[in-house]
Amino acid sequence: MFGLLKWVFTLIFNALAALAKLVWKLLGVIGNAFRKSAAESVRTASEAAAPKAVSASLAEVKSFEGSLTEFQEWLYSSKSTVGIILGARGSGKSGLGLFLVENWAARGRKAFAMGFEGAGLPVWIRRVEKIDEVPNNSVLLVDEGGILFNARDAMSDANKLLSKLLFIARHKDLSVAFISQNSANLEVNTIRQADYLLLKRPSLLQKDFERNKIKEIYDAVEADFKKLGSDKGLTYVYSDKFRGFASNSLPSFWSEKTSKAFGNTVLRKN
Repeated sequence: MFGLLKWVFTLIFNALAALAKLVWKLLGVIGNAFRKSAAESVRTASEAAAPKAVSASLAEVKSFEGSLTEFQEWLYSSKSTVGIILGARGSGKSGLGLFLVENWAARGRKAFAMGFEGAGLPVWIRRVEKIDEVPNNSVLLVDEGGILFNARDAMSDANKLLSKLLFIARHKDLSVAFISQNSANLEVNTIRQADYLLLKRPSLLQKDFERNKIKEIYDAVEADFKKLGSDKGLTYVYSDKFRGFASNSLPSFWSEKTSKAFGNTVLRKN
């Protein structure tokens, strides 16, 4: 009799313990969902109260082929594009990338950024650490340098990162702009799949270490870079829609904090 009572008591105890664990788990799920919803509500309210994204056009400086207006209409209206922004350190690559992102955001696209930790971005540009965090039908600006320096993403190799971006961009309707200081960091086949190139002024020896095709493009417009002055907005656009020089303004939210985002970065140890 005692053994039977012990067995019944143990059975009831185990059942209650299992039920308690299930209830605790459900409470945790509900709590996480509530916190996520609350955080999203706060973000939505912050975005509503923050200054809106401002649309601005690239200014044509010198045209060789095609239409700059047509290029911009195609860029901002396409469901999925992949572009590569190249140039020397301090040449204005980040300013150009954020200029593009603001224009996408002004047209209603959700905007995300990788590698811009501490850059003082507006709340409507959300920072992410992994590509998988970016939802469909969004735009993503990736600064290769910021990711490699901080080593926050598992894909520390630029080729792996850009290859994955190229692979998923069309499937997720993503428009991606990838910032790199030198195309030598990227595989030539990856570069070939890009829809457009935006070239900022190169550094003294940068051209000598570029991929052959990029070096060829830079060599063809080297004299024009020199003639057209030192404006950091100066950009050579290389695409099927337009080939020529344009100039971008800085994004409306640009600040000293944004321009110095990587000033205190420490190189990752191998």
